[in-house]
Amino acid sequence: MSDASTYPLKSLNTKSIRLSGSFAPNGSSALVATSTYGRGFTVVRTSQGLFTITLAEKYVRLRCANLTIQKASAGIGFVQLGAVDVSSAKTIQIRIVDELGAVQDLAADANNRVHFDFDLSNDTVAL
Repeated sequence: MSDASTYPLKSLNTKSIRLSGSFAPNGSSALVATSTYGRGFTVVRTSQGLFTITLAEKYVRLRCANLTIQKASAGIGFVQLGAVDVSSAKTIQIRIVDELGAVQDLAADANNRVHFDFDLSNDTVAL
């Protein structure tokens, strides 16, 4: 694997870090270790439908987040950010909710995943 500096991302923002990944929920059980894709973080099931991503490093702020849910079968389901603390606890929470806003587990399936893309910043000037 090549060093990240070999393929730098271009951005209009200064000191921008992109962190992307995905994980496969396992119903009401803990995640299977091999179900997480990406580097620079770990993820655990905290409670029903709630997952905590712990970053390997601290950042000044989370500028932007994109979350998507992949489901094997059609149905209503959404992902949303929960508590975010990238500067001290290094955590970002993601929850899976149904159409009524209730937090729900997502069944274990080879085609059920939560995908995320974070734009993190190490710039103390809010740009």
